[in-house]
Formats: sequence, structure tokens, C-alpha cells
Amino acid sequence: MQFERLKKSYRKQIIIGGLILVCVASAITITTTRAKYKLTENIPLVRGTINYKMPDMRVLAINISEDGTNYNIVDEIPTTGYELNSEKSVCKVATEKSGIENAPKDNNITIEYKEGKINFLGVTKHRTRCYLYFDKYVPTASEAILENITVNTGNPDFSRVATTDEGVFKIEDEMYGGYSYFWRGSVVNNYVKFANLCWRITRINGDGTIRLIYDGISCKANGLDQSKVIVLNTEAERYYSSRSYDNRSEYVGWTYENNKQRPTNPENGTPINIKIQLETWFKLNIEDLNFTEEIATGKFCNDRRTASIWVSTGNKFDYSTYIRQSTGAPSLSCLKEDIYEVKVGLITADEVTFAGGKNNINNTSFYLYSGKSYWTMSPNDWTGTKPGVYKIGINGNLSHSIVTDDNALKPVINLKASTHLKQGNGSQSNPYIVDN
Repeated sequence: MQFERLKKSYRKQIIIGGLILVCVASAITITTTRAKYKLTENIPLVRGTINYKMPDMRVLAINISEDGTNYNIVDEIPTTGYELNSEKSVCKVATEKSGIENAPKDNNITIEYKEGKINFLGVTKHRTRCYLYFDKYVPTASEAILENITVNTGNPDFSRVATTDEGVFKIEDEMYGGYSYFWRGSVVNNYVKFANLCWRITRINGDGTIRLIYDGISCKANGLDQSKVIVLNTEAERYYSSRSYDNRSEYVGWTYENNKQRPTNPENGTPINIKIQLETWFKLNIEDLNFTEEIATGKFCNDRRTASIWVSTGNKFDYSTYIRQSTGAPSLSCLKEDIYEVKVGLITADEVTFAGGKNNINNTSFYLYSGKSYWTMSPNDWTGTKPGVYKIGINGNLSHSIVTDDNALKPVINLKASTHLKQGNGSQSNPYIVDN
């Protein structure tokens, strides 16, 4: 009995001893491991302070600004209300010798922003980081104007004059492409102040440029007011073509070349008198006063197509413009050879019809009426002895005028598509004001 108790006691001691050895071994292993981790933590990787900006720790940095100057970092690319600042936005590739701040711009990378998404084209290198800058979107003048008006559907009746405010219509623009928006009738929401002068919007061209016609030094209500036109100093200055050049049909041209329906090159032809007078006015009142930055080179149509065979002298004929106005079918189409790309021109007979005028019918209500006759740049006919050009008459009627008649001017210019408005709603008392 005593032997059995000793045997059991010995076994118990062996088990206890074994457990103690296991615990000691585990403790040694854990201590060693902890020591390794602790040693790693204590290795000084950098001495001093790491200086960095948040974009330096990212592949993509997104910055937005409300004023175009001060930018804040955000986490998401804006989907609406902002536009990518392509001048500030840049992608860089860091090298081992230079950090990302000193890295040059990678000119092989193109950044595209469309419908709230960014596309990077040409990213091929490791360590590429892109910095994106977004500015709050400010609508262009044409966008701002169209946002605040209702565009009519369908076409107006061009067989009659427009004596009421018929609003704004849309038509295919064959010269500029796209669609043109034109104001018609006794409209009161197309006033613009620019270059210290008052203008009226005749139409927004298909490329977003805005066509304006002079309407006086100050903005006046629709109706009789001869201060809305420019009367040149002498009668000879007011001729479309001088008396020395009034006996051939080609003298209806904005520029002309003798014995030709139109010059070989419109820009190289001899300028007609009224073109010279108009450009003189433009230089003194716009160019010399430094207001040309917002003015686009416009497309002006001096349509010399004919309804029958053209001759320099001899048999009479009508120009195609006369046929269109007589039948109530105005158009914005024009032959390339008849288009003048210049800073200033005159309204065309087709544009007068769009605005509410009509061939040989009075209209003292629409916005182009002033009570003083003034030139268009649209040929009318060849009488057999004198060339004729369209004018807007003293009663607001679109009518024939020989080139040596005494008529006034209403200059026409085009604002650039990038133009922005400072304020205004287009009314006479609160006209649109160009931000220049």
C-alpha cells in the first residue's frame, strides 16, 4: 500500500514538472517575440519632423474654388456646377532624385472632364500623381440669356409684319452651324449695354456669339426716336456708294471688282463707301476706346446671288434677297464668296424679316424702327441704270434704295461666345451689362 502511494505521488510530480516546463518555454518564446517587435519599434527611421501636405499622400488631389482664386481640397470630383481649370490642373511623375513638388509636368498626359467624370489619357509611369482644380461654372452670356426666356416652337408667319412682342424663335443657322435664336416684334427683353452704348440683340448665332445692333447712347423704349441711328456728317458720307460709282450693278457689293458679280476674293476687293464710313466709326468709338476684346469676328452676308442672269450694265434684274423678302421666306444661308468675316457690319434684309419687318409694309412697332431710314447690306436689284440696296425706311418698312440715297447707319457687331454678363435682365431699365 505504501508503494502504490509513492508511485502515484511520483507520477503527479512528473506531470506538474512537465506543465512547468511548457509554461517556461512559452514564456521565453513570447518574451523573445515581444522583444523583436519592441526592437523594431525603437529603430529611429527619421530624425526630425516629416513635412507634407495631404495631396502629397494621395494619387489624386481634388481642389475646388468658388472665386477662381482660393481653393479647398475635397474628397469627390464635383458632378455639376464646376468646370475643370485646364491651366492649373496637372499630372506629375516623381523621380528618386526629386519629390513630387519639384517634379515636372508630364505633357503626355491629357485630362478630360465630362459629365462629372475624369479621364486620364497617356498615364504610363509609376509614381504619377495628378492635381485637379475646379472653378465654379459661370454661364456664358448666351447661356444666361437663354436660361431666362422661353423659346417658341415652330416658325412665325413671315408673310406679315410683327407688331407685338412675339418673343424668341429658333431657326437652323447655315452660316454658323447649329441653331440661331432671333428676337421678333416689339420685344422688350433684348437690351444690352456695351462700350458705353446701348444695343439690341438681334440673334444668338449658332456658335454662341451674340449679334447686336446699335440702338443709341442710352437705352430707349420701342418707337420713334431718331437718336437710335448714326447720321454721318455729310451727305456724301451717307451714300452707300459715291456718285462716281453708281452706274454698274457690282456697286451693291461690300467690296467690288469692276465687271464682276463679286470679287475674286471678298477681302481683296475695293471697299464700298459705306463700309469705309462704318469702319471709321468703329475705330473711333470701339477700337480706340479699347472695347474690342469682347468683340468676335462676325460673318456678314452681302448676298449677290441673282434671280436671273447677272450683268454689269444693261438688262435689269432682281437679286435673290428681293425674291425671299417678297415671298416671306428669309434665310440665313449665304455663299462663301459673299461672306465677310469682319468686326463690324450692317444688318441684312433677311434679319430684318426675322425681326418682324416686311417688304414695302410699314411697321412702327417692332424694335428696329426709329423713324429714320438706315442701310442694310443686302442688294435689292439692278434697275438697268442704278444699283439698289435694301434700307429700313422712315416708317419701318423694308424697301428699295439706290446706292446714292441719303441714309443713316446702325452698326452691327458680335460678342464672343465666351462673353459673360455682369448683371441685368435685358429690359430697358435693367439691360444686360457685359462683364469686360
